[in-house]
Amino acid sequence: SRSGKPPSYYCQDNEIPRWSDAVSWIRYEIPDTNNRTAITDNITANAKEIMPTTMLPLPPIDAAISCIGNLQPRQQWKQLFGLSFDDERLYRENGIVNENACHMARKAGALRYAYISVSYEVAKCLEGPIEGYLDGKRHAERSACRLFGVDDTIVVGPSLIYGGRRFPRSGVWYRRFVESGLAKAYVGGNDFLRGLSSAPVEDWVEKMVFSSPVNVDVVAKVLSGAVMGLVTRDLVGARRQGFFDQRGKPVVYDDVVYVDGTHEIERIDQIVNLPKTDEVSPLLSEKKESVGHVTSQQEPAYEGALIGQRPYLYPLPVAATFLSIFYGIATNQFV
Repeated sequence: SRSGKPPSYYCQDNEIPRWSDAVSWIRYEIPDTNNRTAITDNITANAKEIMPTTMLPLPPIDAAISCIGNLQPRQQWKQLFGLSFDDERLYRENGIVNENACHMARKAGALRYAYISVSYEVAKCLEGPIEGYLDGKRHAERSACRLFGVDDTIVVGPSLIYGGRRFPRSGVWYRRFVESGLAKAYVGGNDFLRGLSSAPVEDWVEKMVFSSPVNVDVVAKVLSGAVMGLVTRDLVGARRQGFFDQRGKPVVYDDVVYVDGTHEIERIDQIVNLPKTDEVSPLLSEKKESVGHVTSQQEPAYEGALIGQRPYLYPLPVAATFLSIFYGIATNQFV
């Protein structure tokens, strides 16, 4: 990770031994130095052709899990509403960085690769508005697929993840809301009205907003089961397609083993038989001596999930201004 050892508030100090004592922490930032236009459509399995020369060698590993991803907006105010995204940066940090991580894992001997991406609804919603983010995700999947094969590349696609110290209560409340009868009636009513049209159009923003979030522990167990070979194609079936770029041309995702959405992730979690905590705990005691203490820091609010999110507030003043003008016109205050 970029920071190396985690802060103490992530490590559940009341538990002995701590889970963090079983981890060998390496401080390293994977580079994003590859050129986008040169390799977007020409990814090869030859690490020497496209890997930076400064990659950190890893010790021998059997499999790898990547949670690398970034959807941070620009910090600077842009255009009228202020909120904007740097597609080139999002492509590098979601695509090229993950590509380099794939090569690091493969060079270290990994035979299976699991990657956390996004659900089908989220991908459909963000495909046009935040193109660099989805291009990066797709590039990462293709890189893993070329190196590990479609059957040994497992992609888990949640919508929103909560739990641990990130929105522990609001995540549960949000899920209760989107799964409530009122929310289902709203979505179902809109689908019915759209179905009356001769050319109905899916509202993917609505589907993304009203998709159920998933607990981080469930995602972690499915990812762990994936690299252990317990999540197979027979369990998930073929991957849904149906994507198009801004020019209307079809975009095809690699047919990897894809666990799509909250309900599918939870279904796989029930099927996958992972070792129980008491079976794993002896491993923690064995490795405890080899790892130093974690750093002690004050815990930020909501696990730091709000850090750097100020640009999402930029559109509010402009939107409030327009709403006040519309309200004044509607109430004849300008007459």
